[in-house]
Order: sequence, then structure tokens, then C-alpha cells
Amino acid sequence: MNNRQTTYDRTREEWLRLAERYFEAETSEAEEAELRRFLATPDAQCQEFDELRAVMGYLATGRRLSRRQHSRSRRHTVMRYAVAASVACVVAMAGWMAHDMRSNQCVVYIGGERYTDEAIVRQQMQLSLQAMGEASATVELDNQLSDIFNTLNEE
Repeated sequence: MNNRQTTYDRTREEWLRLAERYFEAETSEAEEAELRRFLATPDAQCQEFDELRAVMGYLATGRRLSRRQHSRSRRHTVMRYAVAASVACVVAMAGWMAHDMRSNQCVVYIGGERYTDEAIVRQQMQLSLQAMGEASATVELDNQLSDIFNTLNEE
């Protein structure tokens, strides 16, 4: 016979004594697990074990709810930290952008004089871009003409 007893190795009186020991908090974890398994058998479906079934069911439900709340609590804590980190990032980025916008300034020098008026700077920029476009068109036309005449000279 092995050391581990099954539900069929005990008599009804032994199960009742084990239940009494359970209520006196004198059982081991293994004996409590054995009692839980016994309560699921047809032999335990009588009035003598109703109180034990009720108490063990109540404790099992409490443990399950406690585990759920603990995991929810942990999830909520993680979410709070994530939200706080996100808010901190947004605030830091907004501060950086505000600082960057104050430090950016449009400047143009005309005849050695410094101008910071945005309208003047834009006007000068557009004039410069137009001049570059005209210059590139002229350079491109000159290059095309020289290419045509150079190929004629080579033949």
C-alpha cells in the first residue's frame, strides 16, 4: 500500500474526524486538498458535510476573488505609470517646442544691415529663389547649346 491515501481509503467517520480537525485548523495543506477532492465525490453529498462544503467553497471563492483583485490592482498600477510617463513625455515635448519656437528667428542681411521682420525675410527669400531659377535656366540653356555645337565640331 502506498503512502498516499485516496478518497476510498477512508471511512465516513475518518472523513468526519478530518473535517473536525480542519475546523480546529489542525490539518495540513495535503489533507485540505484531500478534503476538497472528497467533497466533489458522491460519498460527500450528504448533510453531514454541508457545513464543510460551505466553508471550503466560501474560502475558495474568496481566494479566487482576491487573486483577481490583486492582478487588477497590478494592472491598474502599471496603467497609471504608463499614463504618467505619457503625460510627462507630452509636457516635455511641448516645453521643448515652445523653447524651440522662441529661439528660432528669421534673419536676412541686406547691404550689411540685419532685418528680422518676417515679411521682409520672406520677400528676400522669394527674390533669391527667383534669381536662382532664372540662373539655372540660363545655365541649362547654355549647356544644351554647347553640347549641340560640340558634337557638330567633333564629327
